[in-house]
Amino acid sequence: MENVEMILRILEIILIAIGLFLIVFGWIVPYRQSLKKEQHRREHDYKMEKIKWRKELIDSQIENLYGPLRALIMEGDIMRMLLQNQLNRKSVITEDMANIYDMPENEQKIWKHYVDAYVIKRLMKMVEISCNNMHLFHNSELPTCYEDFFAYALGWELFDNQKRSGVPNFYEYHSIKSFPEEFTYYINGTFKLLLKEQSELIDKSEVHSEYIF
Repeated sequence: MENVEMILRILEIILIAIGLFLIVFGWIVPYRQSLKKEQHRREHDYKMEKIKWRKELIDSQIENLYGPLRALIMEGDIMRMLLQNQLNRKSVITEDMANIYDMPENEQKIWKHYVDAYVIKRLMKMVEISCNNMHLFHNSELPTCYEDFFAYALGWELFDNQKRSGVPNFYEYHSIKSFPEEFTYYINGTFKLLLKEQSELIDKSEVHSEYIF
């Protein structure tokens, strides 16, 4: 009889232990799953935050710096083409001209008006945009071509302003430097690069936002 009671007691203890094990196991598995789920959620939120931050930066770069500069460069190209068509030649000052004073008087007026009404103002607007948005330069770098552009734009404005103010100088209504074509390539190339990255970030954002845990 005692043996039977002992066996029953052992069985009872075993059943209690199994029950406790099942309770603990049933708690641990969901807990570990919840931890894993929370970790995935934090990783997802971190990725979304990085995408959001990067997209906001690119949006600002396109809207406030590279987009306006690209538009002003395009405006300059169109204005120059219209002027060339008006003068019926590809170069305003041809090889047989020493300066603009070798041009007919009416063409001199056309060129001076073009410089003062459009060229100088456009260049100064580009300088202003650049100076106000230096924190938005791509990869936080100021390319050498930017320094060349500043020298070109500010030099032209300085001597033109002196001329209009009656200060004697050598200025003859054109820059002593050539426009740095590298600057145009840089602005156009960076603008296209940012547009592409912006589109990719939009796609990533949509994919991550549809993620189901």
